[in-house]
Amino acid sequence: MNNLALKSAIMISSKLLFISGIWGAIASYLAYRTAYSPFGSLESMIYGTPAFTSACLSLLSLWILTLRPSPHRGVLSVLHHLYFASMSYIRGRYHLRGLNEGWQNPRRAQERFLRRILKENGDTDYGRKLKLKNITSIDDFRKSHPLTNYEDYKPYVERVMAGERGVMTQVMPNAFIQTSGTTGPSKYFPQRDHRHSLRRMLDITYSNLHHLCPRLGLLQKKLFHYVQPIMSRTKGGGSVRPAVSVYEEDGFTEAFHTTPPAGFCIQSFNQANYIHLLFGLLDQNLGAIGSLFIGGIDSMMKQLEQSWEEIVCDIESGTINENVKFTDDGIKSSLEQALGNGHPERAGELRRQFMKGFDRSIIRRVWPNLQVIFAIDSTGIWPQFKTKYAEDIPLVNFGYGNSEGMFLAHSPWFHEDNRSMVPFPNLAFFEFIRLKDAKESQPRTFLIDELEIGKEYEIVFTQDSGLYRYRLGDVIRITGYHYKCPTFEFMYRMGLMLNLRYEKMNQVVLKEGLQSAVGQFNCIRLVDYAVAESTIIPASSSAFEGSEDMPYYVMFLELRQEEHIENKESKFVDADQIKTPIDNELRARNSDYHRLRREGSISHPRVHLMKHGTFDDLKQYVVTTTNTTANQYKVPRRIRTLDTLNFMYDHVC
Repeated sequence: MNNLALKSAIMISSKLLFISGIWGAIASYLAYRTAYSPFGSLESMIYGTPAFTSACLSLLSLWILTLRPSPHRGVLSVLHHLYFASMSYIRGRYHLRGLNEGWQNPRRAQERFLRRILKENGDTDYGRKLKLKNITSIDDFRKSHPLTNYEDYKPYVERVMAGERGVMTQVMPNAFIQTSGTTGPSKYFPQRDHRHSLRRMLDITYSNLHHLCPRLGLLQKKLFHYVQPIMSRTKGGGSVRPAVSVYEEDGFTEAFHTTPPAGFCIQSFNQANYIHLLFGLLDQNLGAIGSLFIGGIDSMMKQLEQSWEEIVCDIESGTINENVKFTDDGIKSSLEQALGNGHPERAGELRRQFMKGFDRSIIRRVWPNLQVIFAIDSTGIWPQFKTKYAEDIPLVNFGYGNSEGMFLAHSPWFHEDNRSMVPFPNLAFFEFIRLKDAKESQPRTFLIDELEIGKEYEIVFTQDSGLYRYRLGDVIRITGYHYKCPTFEFMYRMGLMLNLRYEKMNQVVLKEGLQSAVGQFNCIRLVDYAVAESTIIPASSSAFEGSEDMPYYVMFLELRQEEHIENKESKFVDADQIKTPIDNELRARNSDYHRLRREGSISHPRVHLMKHGTFDDLKQYVVTTTNTTANQYKVPRRIRTLDTLNFMYDHVC
């Protein structure tokens, strides 16, 4: 433990010991009275309690030293954190114990879940229409209930959002989860108890982190990257929000995280980054850094490189830079109050570390007790991020979830050791469609104990808020087993496939092809990419090339010259140079694409190289102009709208 954290722990423990000492003195005085009292035995029973309590307080203060309390905190703050952390840990272990039982016998867990849901929701409008009460087995369920998609539920969802009861569930949903629109227009899914689902997710996640990282102290806080989305309410009174959205009044958030509650109300991406960094850096004893996606943490670190001097000055003075604007003055005053009167010692240490430069050890240098980073690496940037900022710090996959079902799987391993996830068989009923059958409207499905390792499947699931045999469009590959439950890797969403004719170019093949093509040029690497189909470009547009009979892919690539040769004489590639290698790599990986190219049914790809920072600007553009929130954002690998396409054309080198 470093000097500053040790001083803080000693200070907190000293306060608790002082309190226990006062209590002990009172106990001694009462014991003295007891010795000379005619009612000695009675008073001994009454007054002996303070002495016992004093001893307990002393032991508690010493135990707290082992839990690594964060600096600059008072006794009440520590005790508040200890209560919430202990309760969360206990709940998380309880959930994990139930999940372990499900993993050891997944079919039984699935049957129990399905029977419960059919019983609970059988007497609803939807349940009566589909005769859910008459279903008594998994086989009956699959025979009598068809596979579904969002259009099957849209009329029911609209009725529930209008406030009608008993439509999809007996319990009135308290939230409607809005999708990010990654694969099309936003959809809305009722959630019976969203707050409970969100807390369960964090309980399981944090308990898993403590299990994987025994050195992660129960009282070490976490920096959680979050930007408050814009939320609304339905006519029926339910809130419309993204799946991961904080409830500001929840003490759970305040107790666990470095950022005060007011910081979770900020809707500006850059301002939220600044505040998370400000309070995260103030806590030298930080235990973990988390975000829904690793891109959120990457954006924070990039902003830290640009703004560290202002942040350090704010830590030193206990104020917030006037350039950081807030929509509500109350947020700033609340945050400044939480900062205290300034922390020159911590500011000086940070200034010394940042002046040494940003290298692969920077996170370890400013947070020496950090144990883990947890987030979803949906874009594969973790190796690059770790090399740049986070040497020797492990990553834990946040898990697999979506707006339709919330939290459906997690990873009980470090990402570097095992990239697989294990589903929760007692929180949803799963079915799987072989990928070769996915084009059918009602294909055969397989159950959780009927899957083959190495095969790819489309996920179908039934949850407790009114969705039955719902086709998610997510494709996974089975990788092995955890106990008797299959494990999987997420591959891609079917809605992101490129399909000019019938080639069905999925995102895994596309990414591998681009990386391999770029890898043929030793001087450059692929930073990011997005692809559009020429069919969205009007023939009258100046951007349209070729003919309507020969469609093509439009590729936008951001490349970067490797740092170790940046100052040497080397010519950076141009779009024409890389076009043919990309075409060849895709032809080698997709036989239908190769056939269509050979026959002249698809033209060669049009490649455009982008200005540095284009994909950072794209994020701001998408978050500003669509329903996608900063927390949900994923790079739109398949560009669907002409407006977004024009945005990309405007950023071509």
